[in-house]
Amino acid sequence: MGKRILFISNLYPNPLHPAMAAYNRQQISALREHCDVEVISPIPWPELIKQSLKQSDREEDGILIDHPTYYYTPRIFRGWYGDFFYHSINRIAKQKLEDNQFDLIYSSWLYPDSWAAAKLAKRYNLPLFVKVHGSDVNRLKPGTMVTQRSLQVAQQAEKVICVSRALKERLAELGVPENKLEVLYNGVDHTIFHPMDRADVRRKLEIDSDEFLVLFVGNLKKEKGLDELITAFKSITDTVTARSRLVIIGSGGYGLLAEQLVSSLDLKEKVKFLGSLSLETISIWMNAASVLCLPSYMEGVPNVVLEALSCGTKVVATNVGGIPELNRGDGMLTLAPPRESTLLADALLSISSRSIAGCPSSFISSWRDNGQQLYSLLSGGL
Repeated sequence: MGKRILFISNLYPNPLHPAMAAYNRQQISALREHCDVEVISPIPWPELIKQSLKQSDREEDGILIDHPTYYYTPRIFRGWYGDFFYHSINRIAKQKLEDNQFDLIYSSWLYPDSWAAAKLAKRYNLPLFVKVHGSDVNRLKPGTMVTQRSLQVAQQAEKVICVSRALKERLAELGVPENKLEVLYNGVDHTIFHPMDRADVRRKLEIDSDEFLVLFVGNLKKEKGLDELITAFKSITDTVTARSRLVIIGSGGYGLLAEQLVSSLDLKEKVKFLGSLSLETISIWMNAASVLCLPSYMEGVPNVVLEALSCGTKVVATNVGGIPELNRGDGMLTLAPPRESTLLADALLSISSRSIAGCPSSFISSWRDNGQQLYSLLSGGL
């Protein structure tokens, strides 16, 4: 393969978190079918210290991945995180960019990741392409250093690839020229996320056929609406005719507080925290679920929603970001306002009163198609 791309982002699986940001690994693997790709994905120093690991490099699916240490000041001086990120990856990036002939830099997450990538692209006179996900755009407020630097990145980039129309519209409102903005929804691995026999997977997971199973998959953060989900689930436990269960898959700093809320509401027998699981196991749980619930405060287009819909599992999610763009009026996606546990409970009750049988959403593309479309966009800079 003649063309070479350097991908830079902290959002990529690593030895400490092999399930993190699987969507980027899947996209880069699909892109690898069309060109050579190498990855720089730094790991925050507190994580390395906690796990007593050193920075590393490895190879996966023919892709060389470097994990330098990301040095920064936790929770303070956020406006300078771009500088911290840049200096943390500079040595390995300099080595790669001086020893090899890369054609462009592709980066994911607007700030600090893509700001650091933009400095490298300018230094080595390479085209820059950036992908934005959701919070990296939705959190921007006029007048802040983070916003100023984020918009500098967007202005420098050849293209800013948005995973939803809502993100494109938001960046346009902030002054990014529309000719720089492209929408490319994430894909789904249909070999993993597809309909299975619900009765069979429920038997394997020891779930009764009439049990109302609510599933959450994602990072355990307050912004994912975990408090509202647990509170809403409490209010429906005495209402649904079938037995009910809430299963939470994922890891994160808010997990302990979420577990404390579960205990305070006397739900320990009905709510299970399973931690991080493989995509294959998540797919089984999605097929077993009555509904996937994602009550986030802000989003781009969450991959877990795309994956659940691909399994034929109904979804209750908040009407934020690009989520409403997935509503095709077929009853598979029910929307509720964020931060409203009562209305979230109403939406879940509405699902529980209907047949749980669904059909997979055919409009969701595969990662292979996504990789082809991404390569076509990047080819404008090659």
